[in-house]
Amino acid sequence: MKDFESNNGWTRDVWVFTEIQDHERVLDGALELLTKGREIADAQGSKLYSIVFALDAEQYLPAVEQFGPDVILYCSDRALKHYDSQIFPDLYAGLIEKYRPSIVLFPSTEAGSDLAPRLAHRFSTGLTSHCTGLSIMRFDEYDRSLLVMQRPAYSGNAIATVICPHTLPQMATVQQGVFDRKEIAGGKPEIIRLPFEYDLATLRIESLEAPVRWDKPKVPLEQAPIVVAGGRGLGSKRTFDRLFELSGLLNGEVGATRVPVFNRWCGEERMIGQTGKTIRPRLYLGFGVSGQIQHTASIIDSEIIVSINTNKDAPITGISDYVVTEDASSFLSRLIDRLKREKRVQ
Repeated sequence: MKDFESNNGWTRDVWVFTEIQDHERVLDGALELLTKGREIADAQGSKLYSIVFALDAEQYLPAVEQFGPDVILYCSDRALKHYDSQIFPDLYAGLIEKYRPSIVLFPSTEAGSDLAPRLAHRFSTGLTSHCTGLSIMRFDEYDRSLLVMQRPAYSGNAIATVICPHTLPQMATVQQGVFDRKEIAGGKPEIIRLPFEYDLATLRIESLEAPVRWDKPKVPLEQAPIVVAGGRGLGSKRTFDRLFELSGLLNGEVGATRVPVFNRWCGEERMIGQTGKTIRPRLYLGFGVSGQIQHTASIIDSEIIVSINTNKDAPITGISDYVVTEDASSFLSRLIDRLKREKRVQ
């Protein structure tokens, strides 16, 4: 297995799908992945590639350059303004065939989670989704280094370690907010513009100019300094809705565990956990949150964690800085009233 890459023309290069968010800026999760990708590429002496598909893609390149890629491959066209589940996989697959990277990484976003499995299928390779850890390790039995991917398993009750020793490229999607984002000073990357050569007449799906989902309010939980989260213990949508009142008073954002989302007390974009968001606010307030591992693993990097729960032995208390052993609903009402009084006094 020593010459697996070289015999098949594969390089050891690391690729990051550098997604553009809301046609305005580079996705923070992509910049986090570039930072981690730089670390992985350095560990194995390879190059880091950033792949950018967008309308007017040139405007985003200066921001991408700050995060250490050796090469930026970009394609700019109006057809790339929104993610398209036919155009993007076709273009990306062609690039992988040409450049043969051994590691390909994607943010765990709507686009990344659609693109990655389509490519994994085309190349008959493995894909580890919603990773929370990535590293390079030497395996003597395969006589080479491999990407080690970690992700929650068994509903978040364990952490699985996954490798892909027999096929390439090695592929993973990564939760946003898991890795640090770090600008890297150094040389200027090689920038290669790719021509947009795609027969749009072959499209089976019409791409709308303004998809309905783009009109939904964005909830940047990953960047929120204060997150007010609600769980099963709040008991009803009516009570859960009061979290929005509290978050407004605190200039924060509202998050949720799996049960409120499944009960439709709020949208999926607010879910914190294994298949939701990973956050690291300055202050996390958990109302009626028991703290299953898939949730606690996604809030562990918060600076201060406060849990409000009648069960003093709930799992979340083990990682909390402050524990309030009271009914979450009644405490929420009193806290809102207190903050309103203080604001009136000011």
